Amino acid sequence: MSALFLGLFLLILGNGLVSVGERTVDSYIAAIIISSTPFCVAFFNRLLFGERLHPARLLGMFLGLAGVVAILWKGEGAGFSVGPGVLFVIAGFMAWGFATSAARKLPVHADSVVNSGIEMTMAGVIALAGSVVAYGPPGAALANATPVSWLALAYLAVFGGSAFYAYTYLLANEPSIRVVSYSIVNPLIAVLLGMAVLGEKPVPLLWLGAPAILAGLALMLYGEKLFGKRAK
Repeated sequence: MSALFLGLFLLILGNGLVSVGERTVDSYIAAIIISSTPFCVAFFNRLLFGERLHPARLLGMFLGLAGVVAILWKGEGAGFSVGPGVLFVIAGFMAWGFATSAARKLPVHADSVVNSGIEMTMAGVIALAGSVVAYGPPGAALANATPVSWLALAYLAVFGGSAFYAYTYLLANEPSIRVVSYSIVNPLIAVLLGMAVLGEKPVPLLWLGAPAILAGLALMLYGEKLFGKRAK
């Protein structure tokens, strides 16, 4: 049941709802929303387990989020409308955050490879059943699949599966707040790769956002060691 719960909330609701939302929401807006995942996990950690967040980590989360907003700002004004797509993205990241927080207390298989495999299998069964209901038998869709589609599927199976295994391993061995620090760093990596691989122009506030993200990451990962543990 734990694997079913985690597969449903992480993969179907988490990734699934975000994917639906991004059909109508700009990717930079989705990235800003998702970069607040650490706040969501901290909220659920407090709600479910009464866990208090070290001030240094909280400061790191704010710094990182501010840095993400800076590097994703296009210089075209601020704000965005809260339409259905945005609501889907918010619901998805909340489902992911809830499952990430709850995972620390759920009984799962001790082997992370087996555990992640079970979760992905359960999510795959649910997704397949949902696709049959929404789109009919999968035969027609598979018949129209292009070589690029099969290549994309292979990429997701190998690299996506490996990434999910790493995530489940870290959930079992690291504090959840440290694990979700990826959501703050990913936008910076995407911007730098776009510049290096695609020749994209630097964003206006990269010089400000990048140091803020790196400083926030350092505080999230090592804040307690740098400033000492807070007395309970």
